[in-house]
Formats: sequence, C-alpha cells, structure tokens
Amino acid sequence: MADFDVLVIGGGNGGQGAALRTAKAGKKTALVDKGEVGGLCALRGCNPKKVMVRASEVLDEVRRAHVHGITTGPVSIEWSKVVDRLHTFTDPIPAQTEASLKKAGVTRLRGVARFVAPDRIAVDGRELSAETFVIATGSRARALPVPGGELCAISDDIFDVRVPPRRMAIIGAGVVGLEFGFVFARLGTEVTIVEAKGEPLGGEVDADFAAPILAHGEQLGIRWAWNQSVRAVKRAGAQFAVELGDRTLEADYVLNAIGRTAAVEELDLAKAGVRGDAKGIEVDDYLCSPHNPRVYAAGDAHGRWQLSPIASYEGRVIARNIMTPRSSKVDYTALPRAVFTTPTIAMVGITEAEAKRRGIAVDAVTNDMTHWKVHGILGDELARAKTVVDKSTGKLLGAQLCAPSAGDTIHVFAFAMRAGMTRDQLQDLVYAYPTPSSALASTFTQY
Repeated sequence: MADFDVLVIGGGNGGQGAALRTAKAGKKTALVDKGEVGGLCALRGCNPKKVMVRASEVLDEVRRAHVHGITTGPVSIEWSKVVDRLHTFTDPIPAQTEASLKKAGVTRLRGVARFVAPDRIAVDGRELSAETFVIATGSRARALPVPGGELCAISDDIFDVRVPPRRMAIIGAGVVGLEFGFVFARLGTEVTIVEAKGEPLGGEVDADFAAPILAHGEQLGIRWAWNQSVRAVKRAGAQFAVELGDRTLEADYVLNAIGRTAAVEELDLAKAGVRGDAKGIEVDDYLCSPHNPRVYAAGDAHGRWQLSPIASYEGRVIARNIMTPRSSKVDYTALPRAVFTTPTIAMVGITEAEAKRRGIAVDAVTNDMTHWKVHGILGDELARAKTVVDKSTGKLLGAQLCAPSAGDTIHVFAFAMRAGMTRDQLQDLVYAYPTPSSALASTFTQY
C-alpha cells in the first residue's frame, strides 16, 4: 500500500490548487517543498510587484492632477516605505499557507524531492511512495549566458532595492522587463531596455498596437535597444558596463529579465520515466505525463504558460483528473493576461499576426481611444485597443488593450470569447456609461 494517495512537489499556486482539493476530497495527500511555501507570485512576483506598480501609478496620478483642476505642491516618493509596505503582503504568506494546508489535512514535508522509481520519491533520504504525483516546482530565472552574466540581478532581487538607481539596464523586453522598466522610469531612473529581438512581449501584441506604447515609454525616458545581444557584463568600480554589439551601456543596476526555466533539475525525472528539461515537463491535455500516468505537472513546471492564475487553474484541473481520471482537459483559448506597465497592457486570445500564420481570415481593427469621451473624462494619457475577429463567423478571436483600466476591462472580451459570442452580440450589449467598458463595443469599428 502506498504511503500517500497524492504527493505534490511544490508549494506554489499550482501545487496548492491540487493538494487542497484532493485532501478535502478525502485523498491522503502530502506536499513537499524545500523552502517556504506560497509560491513565486505571492512571495517574489505578482503581489509585491503590484505594490511597486501601484505606488508608481499613484505618483504619476498626483503629478498629473492638474488635468482635473487640482493644484499640488512638489511631489516625491520614499521608495524604502514602498518596500516596507510590500513586505506586509509577502511576509505573512508562508505561515498562512502552512495553516491552510494543515487545516485541509495535507501532510507537510520539508526537503528536496527526487524520484527513485516511477512510484517513489526520496525526500532527503527518506523514501515515500504514492499513487499519484503532482509536480509543481515552478521556475527560476534563466541565467544570462555571457561572461559576467552572474553579476546581474534577477526579479527576485529587485524587491530589496530601497533606493532607486540613477541608471538601470534591463536585459529583456518581456513582461518583467517592461513592468520594472516603466516603474523605475516613473521614479526618475534612466532606464535602457535591451532586447535581442525586434519586438516586445515575445510578439504577444501586434506591432501596430505596440508602437505608440513604446513611444510613450520614450516620453517617460526609457531608451530601447532592439535587436541587440549582450556580449558581456563587467564591473566598472561601483557601476557596471553592459557590452552590446555596437556600444557599451553604463549602469548602476543591471536586471536580467530574459525569462525563466522550469525548476525540474533536482527531480531526477528519468527515474520516474518522465520526459522533461529546462523548457518543462512533457504533458498531455489532461496535464498528465504520457510516459508515466502516475505523474501530473502544473504551472511553470511544464512551461506552457508562466502565469500564476493559470497554475491555479491547472491545479484544479489536475485535482479533477485525480478524482475522475481523464475527465478534464485544459482550455487555454480565452486566458486574459495583463502586463502592469503604466498604463496597463492586457490581452486575450490570438494576435492578428498569429491569425495570419494559422491561415485565418480576420477583420482586425486598431483604435487610438485616448481622446474618446470616456478616456478623455478620466484624463488617461494613453488608451488603445485592437480587436481580431474571424471574418467568416464574426466571433472574437483576440483583443489587445492599453489603458489604466485594461487589466479589468480585458475580462469583458475574455468572457465573450469563452461564451463564443460574436462581434454583433458584443456590440448589442448595453454597457453602463461612462465607463471604460462602455467604449469596448466601439473597438470593432475604425475611428
């Protein structure tokens, strides 16, 4: 008889999502993690980052209060107090998570888990068997593979920065690079973002939609270095020198934001008969290993989507499949995502470029909404929208938004896609006015 019905490796959102549900359903469940439980998002990611983002947003709103006829005096920010505030959200998380696991009846194990057989792991030398394993070990920052790459800070480190640097070089124009670039530019830091490719966010937004956002970043003082590879990072006294192909950047702080890799190297997957590498564990649409049906993977461990709410969703899917085998497939067709620049960029579904790659004929419309009544009343500096509609069916395939409200209003499009609504149906809805959502019905027409 196995020691546990379900043994979860990893205490982030994906692991918790599976463990709490299987335990409450009566399965004898254990969760093993070598460190603090809570996960990257809660401890060194989404939540503390949003505290920093919100502080920079409020700073910007106060500076721009004159738009609404409000006069203010000189405005400044004590960044160390922002750091103190973010710790009030992160520091309690491990204890709260431990209490939640205990209340649900999950056995908590501490140590490094390694597979020793398809049905057994060793935790710091102690062997344990289980009917089912859930791998939710998350990810770690990808090392910058150049001389001096180890000198760079990673996103985990930036939450300890109490004094904004005068000059910051950010390597990578993905989510992390853009979010922290906009935050520190708002604080007055001279930010240069270096990207090996010619587009931001890995192509998750179309070029015609992104261009004004990048221009807005330039107005804030962000410098872009596109199609540039870092050759080396060197110390230059108390500063750093970042060597590019055609020039050298001098910076007081260098952030490696080139991406993350699946944290699976300690698991000894081969002994479980599971295939996986730094890109992630191979799983099917039920999030089960096709080579060992005892093993599931959630979140960054399989690398399909590196987003906390998706890991939580996948944990729930896995729990359902453990209770009723092969009953629930993952569905990624209407997943809203938000990038907390200032203003926020949000997207759902596919881009126009992706539709063309798939051979789908679409109606794609891009609108500058900055001076539309709603956004004008709110005093938004920048508001944009792009919608992608299947030409033959009229169904929404994707949407991209940029506005202070985008992180919330993108859900209107996500719900519509989930329900299979058409453009005509979305335009026929009655929206409360004047709200940012009321403008969305007009984004299907070029103005």
